[in-house]
Amino acid sequence: MHLIKRILFLIIFLLPILLSAQNVDDVVKKYVVFTGGKSNWKKTKTLKTSGEYGYGGIKFPFTTYSKAPNLYKFVVSAEGKYYAQSFDGEKGWAIDVFKNETSPRLLMGSAASAMANEADVELENIFVDYKLKGHTITLEGKDTIEGMSCFVVKLIRKNGEVETYYFEEQTSALIMKVAKSKNTELQGATLKTIYSDYRDVNGIKISFKSVSKSNDQIILEVFIERVEVNKPIDDLEFQFKR
Repeated sequence: MHLIKRILFLIIFLLPILLSAQNVDDVVKKYVVFTGGKSNWKKTKTLKTSGEYGYGGIKFPFTTYSKAPNLYKFVVSAEGKYYAQSFDGEKGWAIDVFKNETSPRLLMGSAASAMANEADVELENIFVDYKLKGHTITLEGKDTIEGMSCFVVKLIRKNGEVETYYFEEQTSALIMKVAKSKNTELQGATLKTIYSDYRDVNGIKISFKSVSKSNDQIILEVFIERVEVNKPIDDLEFQFKR
């Protein structure tokens, strides 16, 4: 009887570990396939998106520019003023004309690639070749998000940042991401971002709507209206200029 109890205990204790070892790669592979597959991501060299941000109850038109591997820029404008932030692969810069800044500020260190719109500077889906990129993942179990059963995957980036992803069990779509905010004004607050309205654009699938909340308060809403794939973008678009 004691032996049976011991065996049951070992099964209960080891089962999550065994499931993680066997299934976590399957979960993220299915997600990569859902978003278009590895080969289509490798073919994607530039992305330009435009639409509307909802921030602080106000809506602003935006444009983002992405170029592989890690050049990124976004511009938000309203009433003749704008905010722009960019990363050129090594350093970043930002200018806030809403606050009457007349020249861009150079950003270094972690601030250089920490975008105020919470976006990654890397164009490629983070789970494509995640091991080669130096990231690690574990399967944390299941949870119900927005009424959908989801696999929960924890990702530890190469730089030590921890993020949790929730993939819908049936479709493998990313439903929610939980991570510390990259916006320095939010002082490391935890954001829950819900993704929806997935659409296929030139072979890759993109969420056209996302809503980021902190303590149930909406911080940022993103409504994409247009996506352009593999249109030429000059490197000068991302570079720091006085």
